[in-house]
Amino acid sequence: MAALEKPAETVVDDANPPTANRQRREAYTVFSGATKIYLTYFLGFTMILSTLTATIYFPLIPMLGDQFNVSIQAINLTITVYAIVQAVSPGIFASVADSFGRRPVLLLLVALYALGSLGLALNKNNYAALIALRALQSIGGSAIPTLAYGIAADVAPTAERGRMLGPMLSTCNGISAVGPVIGGAITLGTSGIQWVFWALLIISALCFLVAGFTLPETARCVVGNGSKPAVGIWKTWWSLTRRKSEKTEPASENSCAGVIEREKWRPLTALASLRIIFYKDASAVLWMVALTYSIYYTFQVAIPVIFADIYSYNELEIGLAFLPGLAGMTIGGIIAGKLVDLNYAVVAKKHNFCTDSDRRSLGDFPIEAARYRNCLVFVIGETILVIGYGWAVHYQVHPAAPIVLQFFICAASTLLSHTASALLVDIFPEKSSTAYASGQIMRCGVSAASAAVLQPLVNVLGYGWYFTLFALFVGVFGVISVFISRLKGMHWRQKRCSW
Repeated sequence: MAALEKPAETVVDDANPPTANRQRREAYTVFSGATKIYLTYFLGFTMILSTLTATIYFPLIPMLGDQFNVSIQAINLTITVYAIVQAVSPGIFASVADSFGRRPVLLLLVALYALGSLGLALNKNNYAALIALRALQSIGGSAIPTLAYGIAADVAPTAERGRMLGPMLSTCNGISAVGPVIGGAITLGTSGIQWVFWALLIISALCFLVAGFTLPETARCVVGNGSKPAVGIWKTWWSLTRRKSEKTEPASENSCAGVIEREKWRPLTALASLRIIFYKDASAVLWMVALTYSIYYTFQVAIPVIFADIYSYNELEIGLAFLPGLAGMTIGGIIAGKLVDLNYAVVAKKHNFCTDSDRRSLGDFPIEAARYRNCLVFVIGETILVIGYGWAVHYQVHPAAPIVLQFFICAASTLLSHTASALLVDIFPEKSSTAYASGQIMRCGVSAASAAVLQPLVNVLGYGWYFTLFALFVGVFGVISVFISRLKGMHWRQKRCSW
C-alpha cells in the first residue's frame, strides 16, 4: 500500500485557484488516480459505521425491549438519544478535522465506535448502559461521513467531484442495505441480539486497521495538494515500517503546493457548522439537503408499521421490504455522481469556463446553476411519487406497488440530497467537513420533526392525505430552495466571501 503515498496525477482545479504567479501552475491534487479510486471505495465502506448502525437497529426494537425488560417507548428513547448525538457530533469533529487533519480524527472516531460496539456486545441487561453506549456509537459513527466529504473535497477538483462522491455514497448505501434484513432475521429466528454488536465491532476493527496502515492524510492545511510529506501522527503506519533510508525526503518549499493556512482550533470553532446555517446562500442549500433526507427518514420509520399493520408481514419480511428503497438509494447515488459532473461541464462550456486550466475564482462561476441544472424535474417527480405511495397504501393495493414506489422515491431523494450536499461543499471549499456537518444538523432536525408527527397525523388523516400533505410540503419548499439558490445564491456567496 506504499503506493498510496506516492502522488502521481496532476489535476488543475478551476474553482479554487491560488493567487500567486507560481501557484497558477500548481495542480489541485497530485494524488494518483489509483489513490482516489481506493479512497472512494474505502471511505464508502467506512461510512457504513454511520448508516448500518441505524438500519440494523430498527428491527431489533421488540427484542431489546424484552431483553432489557423495558417498554418499546423506552427503547425508542435510545433512538432519540442516538439522533441527538448524531446532530451534534459531526459539527465538533468536522471543525477539528478542518483545522488539524482528516486522518487522526477519523482513526479516533472509528476507535470510539469500536469501544461502543464492544460495550453493547457485553451489556446484557443494563438499560442505562444501553443508552450511553448507543450515544458513544453515534459519536464515533455519525461524524465519519463529514470527514469522507472533506477528503473528497481535498483530492477531487470541483469538475470531477461527482465521480468520487457518487460511487462512494453508493458503496455505503449498498452495503447498508443488508442491515434491515440481518436485523429482521435475528428478530424472527433467534433470542439474542449480542452477536449483531459483535459484528459491528469486527467491522469497525477492520476499518481501524486498514485506515491506520493505508489512509493518507489529505487535509490541505497539512499536506497541501499532496506534495508536502506527512509527518508524525499524519503518516500511515505502513510508512513507519520502512527503513529510514526509504523515507521520503522533506520537500522543498516550491514543491509543497496548495498548502492553506491552518486555523488554530478553539472550542468555539465547533460552532462553525451552526454559523454556516445562518448564511443566506448556505441556508437555501441546507433546506434542500434537509427536506430530501426527511423523505428517506420518514419512509424508514413508516415502513415497519405499514407492512406489519396493513400487509401483515413478519419481521423478516419487513426487513426485506426495506431492500428496494435502499437499492434505490444506491442507484440514485450513482446517477447523482454522474449528473453532478455532467451538469458542471455543460454550464462551464456555456460560460466559456475552461475546466482544465482556467484559474478564475469560484465567485466568477455560477456553481449553483451548474449543480441544480434540471433539478426541478426530480423535485416534482418525487412529489408525485410520494403522493401516489400514500394513496396506494390507503387503498391497500398489492404490496408490489408501494415496494416499487419505494425504490423510485428513495432514488430521487438520494439524488437530490447528494446534489445539494455537493453544492454545499463547493461553496465552502476550505471548510468542507464543517459545511457537510451543518447539513447533518439540518437533516437530523427536520427528519426528527417529520418522524415525530408521522403517526399522530396518520391517525387523524390516514396515509393517503398524510403523504399528500407531506409531499406537497417537501415539493413546494424544495422548489423554492432550488429557485432561490439559482437566482440569488451566487450573489449572496460573493457578498459573504468579500467580508
